[in-house]
Amino acid sequence: MRRYTRSIILFSATAMLFSACSKIPDHAKYIPKDAIAVAGLNLKSLSKKIAWNVITGSKLFKEMQARIPEKGAKDAMNDIQNSGIDLYNTFYVYAKSDTRSKGSSRITGLVPLSDAGQWEAYVKKVFPAAIITQHGERKETSLSSSMYVAWDKHLMIIINVLNSPDDYDAPTAQPAGPVDMSAEMDNAFTKSQDNSVITDKHFNTLELEGHDISFWLNYDQLMTQYMNSGMAQRMNGVSLSNALWKNAAFTAGFDFVKGKITGDMKYYIPEELKTLGAEFGATNVDKDMIERLPSQNMDMLMAAHISPKGIKAMLDKTGLLGLANVGLGTQGLDVDHVLDAFTGDMAIQMNDFGLHVETVKDSFMGQTVVHQNQKPTMSMSYAIKINKKENFQKLVDLAKQNGLMAMMLPMNNGFVMPLDDRDSIYILLNDQYVVASNKYPYASGFLSQAYKAQKMAPAVAAQVTGNPSSFYFDIQSMLKGIDPGITHSAHDSAIIVQSKKLLNNVSLSGGGFKENAFSYHLDVNFMNTEENSIIELMDFAMKMNDADKVSDK
Repeated sequence: MRRYTRSIILFSATAMLFSACSKIPDHAKYIPKDAIAVAGLNLKSLSKKIAWNVITGSKLFKEMQARIPEKGAKDAMNDIQNSGIDLYNTFYVYAKSDTRSKGSSRITGLVPLSDAGQWEAYVKKVFPAAIITQHGERKETSLSSSMYVAWDKHLMIIINVLNSPDDYDAPTAQPAGPVDMSAEMDNAFTKSQDNSVITDKHFNTLELEGHDISFWLNYDQLMTQYMNSGMAQRMNGVSLSNALWKNAAFTAGFDFVKGKITGDMKYYIPEELKTLGAEFGATNVDKDMIERLPSQNMDMLMAAHISPKGIKAMLDKTGLLGLANVGLGTQGLDVDHVLDAFTGDMAIQMNDFGLHVETVKDSFMGQTVVHQNQKPTMSMSYAIKINKKENFQKLVDLAKQNGLMAMMLPMNNGFVMPLDDRDSIYILLNDQYVVASNKYPYASGFLSQAYKAQKMAPAVAAQVTGNPSSFYFDIQSMLKGIDPGITHSAHDSAIIVQSKKLLNNVSLSGGGFKENAFSYHLDVNFMNTEENSIIELMDFAMKMNDADKVSDK
């Protein structure tokens, strides 16, 4: 019996710990369900990585204060720890459609309070001109010409002040002040379970993951607003069903960890498009195509498999398939013929980036003037995998007939398009691929598999293969081609030097489809792998601040 009791206690404690770590903040219920976007800053999570007093006591924080022109705003940054704001909670900012405001949206902030009395004392000290009024159980005041705040015992809400409708289009419109802002606050503080964003399962899934920074975009609301703005009339009568974006949403969560910033993103599609999602997310980008690309001095690579069947199904869902077939029919083609020409695999790559000084001679009023320009150099390659060679050849023949290839000169296995006396674009093809590059050896080497022996680093290969889409940016490879002395500016040179010490590379990969969503993962890798990335960013910001003070000699 005692053994079972211990097990029950252990299980209960574990469940309580899990639920405590995964709980959505109570004030999230004040975010309306029809908000267009919501951003969250989880200070409780961040406080485990860097203490708030480390930030406020830093040299950078003091420099930020010195640069703020308004004394009230500058004073507001002082003694923030004693302001009554709960600095170990989640702050939210949301945007909501509102045709009365510029940009047709309102920005509202939710700031949890640990001590409302302390916050009021802070306002009176920092903003002595602010007039605080009582409205039921809450208090309100205007802190600036564009900021109106109200608070009760546990929460402060900040909303941007509306311009008056009459001044909306005036070129010299000035904020109208807190006109009927109490009514706006009534709406902001009114909570309804049915009208809250916490009823949205996509938002809940994001928040329960407990990221340092979270972002939720309501595609359903955004598209509905967009189509209601008259877009349908500008689409030549083409009408789109709202089933194509119903319950669609984008979520992203970012975390500052040792040596990197990680991000996990999901794009939730409507139930109506579920079969399309399964088609688009089913196939990884072709590995052979990636391995044919030159990997030495690679600065950037983007690759994707875009399902031809998925494209056709999308055209059908949007009612554009018939229109596309009518247009292609005038050329003796149809959608099937065009899509069957390709497998859907494509990649674009940049190598050999450099930034050099070029001496230029110009003639001005009979005098020869010599000056120096910064000239970027790089190698770009673009590859597409062919499915049916005969279909692709028909597209090439059609392009010739319509004069689209008039500037291209035929070669043994392709074409060359001269750009100037030094640069050209080479387009080569065989039965499997068509490749375009500004460097002939890269184009021909891709087709002949000459670069397959150049193995990518395992960490890089893992990022650019094995997913329907991928992006890799080697920051160090790109920066090594930039000479810090090229700018002839001590300030700019200092920025280049410090930038080289900060980031290593950035990768974004994914595109797989699961649980009605496309998933992607981001890694921003730092050079220093032993320190938390938020500390690294603060250190970099301070060095950039120091670089601003470097005088050019």
